[in-house]
Amino acid sequence: MRRTPHTPKRRLVPALALLASLASPPTLAQYRAPPMSESQRLVKEGEQAQVSASAASASGDKKEAEEKYRKALGLFEKALAAEPTSITAAAGVGSAANALQDWARTVERVSAVHTANPSELTLAYPLGVALFKLRRFPEAVPMLEKVAQADQAEHLIVHYYLASYYLYAQQGDAAVTRLQRYLTLRPAKLSGNDFQIHELLGRAHVLRRDAVAARASFTQAQAGRPESPTVQLGLASVLELEGKVVEARTLLEGVATRFPQVAEPREKLARLYLASGDLTRAESEAAAVVKLGATPAAYLLLGDVRLARKQAPAAEEAYRKVLELQPGLVLGQMAVGKALQAQGRHEEAIQFLEAAVRSGASSVDLWASLGSVNRRAGRFQRAVEVHRRVVEMAPRQALGWMLLGADHFATGQWDQAIEDYGNALQVEPQHAGAKQWLARALAHRARDRSGGGRADDAVRDLRRAFDLDRSAVMARRLTAALLETRTYADARKVMEQGATLPGATWRDQLLLGYARLGAGDAQAALDAFNLASKQTEEPDQQAEASVGAALAEVELGQVDAAVQRLTEVGPSRDAASVAQANLPRVLVRRALARLEAGDAEGADRDLDAVDKLGTGKRGDLAKLALFARGLARAEAGRHPEAAAALKKALTPAQPWAWPNTRALADSFALYKKGQVAAARKQLTAAAKKPMPGQPKWIASMTGALHRREAALAYASGNMKLAEKALKAALATEPEDALVQHNLACVDWRKGKTSDALGTWRRLESTVSVASLNLGIDAQERRREPAEAVDAWRRYLASGTGPRMAQVREWKDRLQSLHGLAEPAGSVPSNGPAVVEETP
Repeated sequence: MRRTPHTPKRRLVPALALLASLASPPTLAQYRAPPMSESQRLVKEGEQAQVSASAASASGDKKEAEEKYRKALGLFEKALAAEPTSITAAAGVGSAANALQDWARTVERVSAVHTANPSELTLAYPLGVALFKLRRFPEAVPMLEKVAQADQAEHLIVHYYLASYYLYAQQGDAAVTRLQRYLTLRPAKLSGNDFQIHELLGRAHVLRRDAVAARASFTQAQAGRPESPTVQLGLASVLELEGKVVEARTLLEGVATRFPQVAEPREKLARLYLASGDLTRAESEAAAVVKLGATPAAYLLLGDVRLARKQAPAAEEAYRKVLELQPGLVLGQMAVGKALQAQGRHEEAIQFLEAAVRSGASSVDLWASLGSVNRRAGRFQRAVEVHRRVVEMAPRQALGWMLLGADHFATGQWDQAIEDYGNALQVEPQHAGAKQWLARALAHRARDRSGGGRADDAVRDLRRAFDLDRSAVMARRLTAALLETRTYADARKVMEQGATLPGATWRDQLLLGYARLGAGDAQAALDAFNLASKQTEEPDQQAEASVGAALAEVELGQVDAAVQRLTEVGPSRDAASVAQANLPRVLVRRALARLEAGDAEGADRDLDAVDKLGTGKRGDLAKLALFARGLARAEAGRHPEAAAALKKALTPAQPWAWPNTRALADSFALYKKGQVAAARKQLTAAAKKPMPGQPKWIASMTGALHRREAALAYASGNMKLAEKALKAALATEPEDALVQHNLACVDWRKGKTSDALGTWRRLESTVSVASLNLGIDAQERRREPAEAVDAWRRYLASGTGPRMAQVREWKDRLQSLHGLAEPAGSVPSNGPAVVEETP
């Protein structure tokens, strides 16, 4: 049978029906929300009531708004009771309770849920605001900071609250950040109140000590409310920040006149008078503030003025009035403690502040005052315990570390104090007080280290102290330590800075003089000592400067002036001590200088003075004086005494002597004794290893030995040896006129008269003895009396030379024998002879 090509109709209809059922939308019953729980239902009703409350508040119906908020609060509390972990219920309780300003209820109901959900901002926001309103800032601020980080427009007020707290906590930078963010987020409809924000910004910039930004902010605030006393108060703060205190007072005086019933300008004006020391005006303004309103701030001001006037009982009375008006006020409690302390009632002050703490009062300032009073009462351990609490309460402030540093400073625990002040600087690197007190603690430790023989450690401490405190006092301490360690170049560098710093005195120039003297710049040292003397009119201080100048004069070779200064010291005991310590040394030095000039008698006088003064325990100076005495004895021809003195002076070897000093001294003594060969032997030994500066002296001594050998040979008639010695001397000093003259004398004795006469005539202007010898040759060899008289007349006219009286007798005798007249205008010379007779 053939199949039909069409599907039967009865089968097509069911298929279409199935397709239609599959293609149709699902039924609503399949996606119906589950029924709400009782808690959720109550939350929804609470939210509806809250919306109604907001509408009533916007319309100005405060009574209706309050009723609706209370209804919403009741519903939310029931919802939270039904489901204690509900975030929405807890958030509703917080928002409704805050609207009713029932801050304690928010904290009581919301805290547990927030603890379980710390990142939930819907809980952190109302709970943080409630804690803030209850002034529980340590709990509130971290919570509000977390909300502020979310940067949501609905949390705008959080920026304002945080800024207010930062201003209270004196954190200007943080306050500026929050206030600027507030201005960015606030709706345009709130811009009419921006003047308040700009005023707060001005206060924050004042805390930051940014006078330019502060003035700009207060100017913007003034544009919104020109006659605002508080804005004028802010502008006065800017003037004060700029150092224009007089202008600030003038501005406030005008504000007080225009707004006589406003207390704040008068209070600020009184504070300015108080700071400037005008206590009469300060008290007048404080009394006016009290009349305007018996507020805690007014009585606190009055107490401060009375305390400044050293009226501690009256100040205590005013401070206690503060606590009557506002019991538990921390500032009032601290002020009473301060007044008790000013009366010497430390124990009462401690008991009072301890009672305040036990009553629940707690603030950084209160604990700080309690610790400080304990320190002043001598209870150092308790002070440390309390101030450690301050560090825990304010870890980002230097205050606690500063107070701990003061505790340890008071007990001389320098290591611990240094650590404390160092920690304060880590927290606040620019804290001026921390730098200053760290420097002082370092200076005290340096003093102890110096006394304990740790001079290098003391210098390191003082270098660090001077870096922290660039003051004249600290420069003076560091310089003294550097002088003690003989680091003269560094001492000079430091003191040249210190002498120019504010507060520098004559003593800084005195130290600068010693630093320069140690560094080898005697002229600059003398200038500093003279300037020190000019910078003071006190005789004892001038005496100290004069002694320093004497030591500089010694180095400059002005020994006579130095001896006079050291002999005529003046009234200062310190100067007398320095002079007594240095005068023997200076006299020995002058004795050596006189010996070098050939003045043995003057050297002996100085050494006799040294013997009278004594050298104390300075064995090296005593040996040096004995050494000089030995040289003086040798110069005077007292050879056994000289040898004994030199041997004793250089046994054992002295620190001031060179290794070859003994050989040089023996060579000199033998030279003076006439033992040329032995002297030359000693000199040759010494010359093998000459010390710095000796080669020139050795060469000079070698020449002296040649001349002495020539003189001895000439006197004994050994012209050959005399000629050899003189030529050797002339080889070392070819321009020596005296050696040339004496060699001519040898030539004359050997018959080379023409050569001798030529040399004498050439040297006659420089060697007076040449005229004497020319006269002798004319009289004895050539029998020319007139020429001899003329030569001797020239010799006598020179005023110097040996045998002056004898030569005058010779001249006069020849003149009388041969009838030779004295030339017109000739005046015989009777000048003393100071030059040795030459051979």
